[in-house]
Amino acid sequence: MKILIVDDRRENLLALEAVLKSPDYQLVFASSGEEALKCLLKDDFAVILLDVQMPGMDGFETAKLVRARKRNEDTPIIFITAIYHSTENIAQGYSLGAIDYLFKPFNPEMLKSKIGAFVKIHFHKKEIKLQNELLKQHALELQTMNENLERTTLDLRKAEALSRVIGETSIDTLITMDTLGQVINSNPAITGMFGYEHEELQGKNVSKLFHGESFSFLNIMNYLDKSKIKILDATAMHKNGTTFPVEIQVGVASIGEQQVVVWSVRDITERKQLEKERKDRYKTLERLVLERTSKLYHTNKKLKEEIFERNKIAKELRETGLMLNNILESITDVFFTLDHQGQFIYVNKEAEKYWLKGREELIGRNIWEVSPESLAEFHPFFKRAMNTRETEHFEIKGRNSDTPYEVHVYPSEEGLSVYYHDFSERKMFEKEMARLDRLNLVGQMAAGIGHEVRNPMTTVRGFLQLLGDKEEFKQSKGYFDLMIEELDRANNIITEFLSLAKTKTIDLKVLNLNSLLENLFPLIQADAMVSDKNIIIELQDIEVLSLDEKEIRQLVLNLVRNGMEAMPDGGTLTIRTFMEGDVVVLAVQDEGTGIKGQNLEKVGTPFFTTKENGTGLGLATCFSISARHNAKIDIDTGLSGTTFFVRFQPN
Repeated sequence: MKILIVDDRRENLLALEAVLKSPDYQLVFASSGEEALKCLLKDDFAVILLDVQMPGMDGFETAKLVRARKRNEDTPIIFITAIYHSTENIAQGYSLGAIDYLFKPFNPEMLKSKIGAFVKIHFHKKEIKLQNELLKQHALELQTMNENLERTTLDLRKAEALSRVIGETSIDTLITMDTLGQVINSNPAITGMFGYEHEELQGKNVSKLFHGESFSFLNIMNYLDKSKIKILDATAMHKNGTTFPVEIQVGVASIGEQQVVVWSVRDITERKQLEKERKDRYKTLERLVLERTSKLYHTNKKLKEEIFERNKIAKELRETGLMLNNILESITDVFFTLDHQGQFIYVNKEAEKYWLKGREELIGRNIWEVSPESLAEFHPFFKRAMNTRETEHFEIKGRNSDTPYEVHVYPSEEGLSVYYHDFSERKMFEKEMARLDRLNLVGQMAAGIGHEVRNPMTTVRGFLQLLGDKEEFKQSKGYFDLMIEELDRANNIITEFLSLAKTKTIDLKVLNLNSLLENLFPLIQADAMVSDKNIIIELQDIEVLSLDEKEIRQLVLNLVRNGMEAMPDGGTLTIRTFMEGDVVVLAVQDEGTGIKGQNLEKVGTPFFTTKENGTGLGLATCFSISARHNAKIDIDTGLSGTTFFVRFQPN
C-alpha cells in the first residue's frame, strides 16, 4: 500500500514523513508535479497529498492531469497549502476532484487519521475486487452443477444487480431519531416508500411507520442492545394502510452530548419472494447464495460505516471551521492573528476597516511595517506576551480617529491573537452616571435645606414689607422694595433648586404633549415678540403619555427661553414633536452659535452657566424632570445652532 506526497520543499516532505510514517503503508515522495506524474505511471496509490504552490506545474495543474488518466480518476487527492486560503482557491480544488483541502499548519493527528481511513478504503476496495473475481469463478462452477438452475441463477443475478444499484444510489429510507424514537430527519426516499412527506413525520414516533401494536422503538433498541444485533426485519405500513416487509439496519452515533439513532430501512418484498422460491426449490443453492450474500453484506456494511464515519468527521470539521469564521466575521470588534514574526495570519472585516486595507494586502505583511508609528508604544506589550506566554491588556486610540480601544493580546502556539474592543459607549455611560450622581447629590441637598432656608426668608420678607409701609421709613421705601425683590429672586432660585430633588412627588396624568404645547404657544409667542424672535411649531400625531403637567410646562419653558436667549434678534426657534418607533420625541431647535465643546459635557450640571445673570439651574431642572418621567435628553449642536431632543419612553 503506497501514499504519494508531492511538495517542492524538502522540509515539508520531512515533516509529512514524520507525521505519516507507518508500517501499514509505504510513503513515496515527489518534489514536483512532473515527478509525481512519473510515479503514477509506475504504481497505484491509496491517496495523494498535493501541495498547491509549486514552481513549474502547480498543484491544480497536476491534479487536472492526474484526473485525466482513467487509471487515476478515482484516486483520492488532498490539497495542502499555506497561502491559497480564499474561497475561490478552495472551490477550484474541489472542482478538480479533491476530497479535502487543508491549510498549513495542519493538525498532525487529524491528517494521520484521514490518511489511515483512505488507506483502509483502498485496501477494502482491493478486497472487494478480489472477492468479486472469486464470486464470478464460483458462479461459473454453480452453472455447471445444474442447467435447470440457469434461469433462477439469472433472476438471482438481476436481483443482486438491482440490490447493488439501490445501495449505491441510496434509495433506502434513512431515518434519524432521538433516543425516544422521535423523528429528527429523513431522506427523500421516505416519500416513495411510505407515502409521507418529511414534514408529516418530523417530531412523530417512528412506530407510526410500522405495523403491529407490539412494535415499540424502545423494546427493539433494548433487544438489539442485548443481542448485539444491528439488523432486523419488520413489517412496515404505507400511508394508504398497505403493509410490506422491510429490513432495518440500526446505527447509533453521538454528536456532542446528544445521542442519535439512525435506521436504514430497505423494502425487501422482492427479496422475500425470491427467498421463498429458493427455499422451496433449491436448498443447496440457497445455502451457497446465503454464504456469498453474507460475505458481501458484511463487507458492504464495513465500507458504509467507514464512509459514514469519514463523512461525519469531515462535516464536523467544516461546520466548526465555518462557525468560528462566521463568529469572527460578525463581531463588531477588531480581531487579527499574528505569527511569531509579527506577520498577519488572519484579519476579520472590522480589522480591514481599522487598518484601511483589504485582507489580501495585510495577510503575510508585518504589523510594524503596516503601522510603524505604533512600534515604540505597542511593541513592548506584544513582545512581553510572546515571551511570557501571558495575556496583555492596554488601551489605545484609533489610528484614524480618537475612538478609544481596549487591546487584549493572547499568546498561542501560532503566535498572537489580538482583540481591539471599542469602549467609547462605556466611557460615555460612565460620564453620564457621574453626571447623574452629581445631580442626585444636589437634589438630596435641595430637599434637605430648601425648607429650612425658606422659613427665615418668609419672616424677613414680611417684616421688610411691614416696615416699608410705615411713615417713618417712607424715604427708604425704594430700598425696602429692592430687598423684597431680591428675596423673591432668591426664593425663585430655591424653587428651581428644589425641583432637582429626586424624591420630589409628581402628579402623573395621561396627557397629550401636543395639547400642552398648544396651550403654552401664546405665552411662548409673546416672549418671542418681546425679544424680536420668531417661533415655529410643528406637531405630528403622537401617542399620549403619563406626565406631570406643571413639570413638563417648566421643562418646555426652560428649553424655549434658553434657545431664544442663545439667538440674535430675528432668529427662529422651532418646536417639533414626532414619533421614533414607539418613542415620543420633543425637539427644540434654535439658530444660535452652538455650545462649545468644553462646555457640552457640563450642560445640565447644577450652577453651571455661561450667562451673566443665569443661575445654572434651568437645564439641571430639565434633566431632573426628564429623569422623573423616564425620558432622556440628547443634544445636537453645531455652528448653525443647537437642538435639544427629549425622548419619552412609552407608558
